[in-house]
Amino acid sequence: MLDLIVKNGTLVTADATFQADIGVQDEKISVVAAPGTLKEAKRVVDAKGKYVMPGMIEPHMHVAAPFGGTIDVLDFYSASKCAAFGGVTSFMDFSSTVKGMSVLQAVKDRREEMSHAALDYGVHAKFVEANERVIGEVKQLIDYGVPTFKMFTTYPGVMIEDRDILEVLKEAAANGGLCGFHAESNPIAEFNRDNFAREGKLDWKYFPEAKPNACEAEAVQRILTFAEYLDAPVYFFHLSTKESMKLVREAKARGVKVLAETCTHYLTLTKAKNDGPDGVLYLMSPPLRTKEDQAALWGALQDGTLSLVTSDNEAFTREQKESFLDKDANGKPIIDFRKPVNGTPGLEERFGLMMAEGVNRGRIGLNKLVELCSTNPAKVFGCYPQKGCLDVGSDADIILVDPDKAVKLTKENLHYGLQYSLYEDFEAKGWPVMTIRRGEVLVEDGKFLGKEGTGRFLKRAISR
Repeated sequence: MLDLIVKNGTLVTADATFQADIGVQDEKISVVAAPGTLKEAKRVVDAKGKYVMPGMIEPHMHVAAPFGGTIDVLDFYSASKCAAFGGVTSFMDFSSTVKGMSVLQAVKDRREEMSHAALDYGVHAKFVEANERVIGEVKQLIDYGVPTFKMFTTYPGVMIEDRDILEVLKEAAANGGLCGFHAESNPIAEFNRDNFAREGKLDWKYFPEAKPNACEAEAVQRILTFAEYLDAPVYFFHLSTKESMKLVREAKARGVKVLAETCTHYLTLTKAKNDGPDGVLYLMSPPLRTKEDQAALWGALQDGTLSLVTSDNEAFTREQKESFLDKDANGKPIIDFRKPVNGTPGLEERFGLMMAEGVNRGRIGLNKLVELCSTNPAKVFGCYPQKGCLDVGSDADIILVDPDKAVKLTKENLHYGLQYSLYEDFEAKGWPVMTIRRGEVLVEDGKFLGKEGTGRFLKRAISR
């Protein structure tokens, strides 16, 4: 007898849409059969009128991560809840590596922290230097199941020098690893930061101007040059500009091994949000851009220049963001875009935003949504076909989506416990009503049923 049958649904994968029933046994999809042919199971879920999709994968988030002297509001169990309500069944975070530290040990520490999750989880290794010990750990990390690395081209303290980037790129390419980058030009950012301060231009609205499109494009071009020179694969996190789209598209055409993502906030919000008293809530790096940039991102998703859409989730209360501001004589915060922590929520909203602004507006189809948010994350980050599809033998990570269910993305409907939502004006028609991880129901009837510590570490390997 099967453990679970999901019947009468419309299966939506990255490649096809069709009617079928799914049978689950021992946490795996054991059969995909014609409608009505599967009869007996310990539990039968009727998905009539629903889309049945592979669970979403969130490969880019920051949870329980120190940033500028504070820590975001979620831990890995509460993040599991937010994620599961948004149709996510697996997620990945980054090691908290600092200089002088073993990267492998930092990864193991992060794995232990993530073990409290109710979702399956992976770790990306952050590199901040490339001494002999660190380079010696590259192959060890890949053998450990962590083949994906991240480096920053900005932020002193975590920023890695160009010479060291080349060393890590070379060693990763030789051993089957993939290096990803937070690509912003530190010289441009620091130059503008200091000049804007001298000119008294510190209102929230100046933050996007302090990190203009050229700030991202310069770093993207530099990393592409390194990748092309070494014939090494590279990945870009959270690209936001039309210039970066042109650079990546042209590099792909030359045969450079480059993959890239954007985030839901760049697809749905513009820098106009930084202008006003609530501008502090919209501080993220890279910053929000223009409608022209936004159109370029959607075009890049459609033509394959961009392969993923992620959330880059890092949720802070307004009080946390404003706590770094100086106060005037009356105790009122003095606006200064240089001081608050950067980061915005998005883990729970990603599916809904892609429905609202992508599928429902005709920019992408349902199959493309699955490709961008489930299948490609699994392929790029090394856990396909275990994750990211509805194939026999894959983990039974399944979401049921009600195409008629409309949800407003208000703070009351989200589960962060924040007193604001960046997406109050957005309504998603089409929403996950059941989330299943390895055959176990995590969300049903608006309730979270996941148990702390039931997630499993994803040992990943990059396929060439």
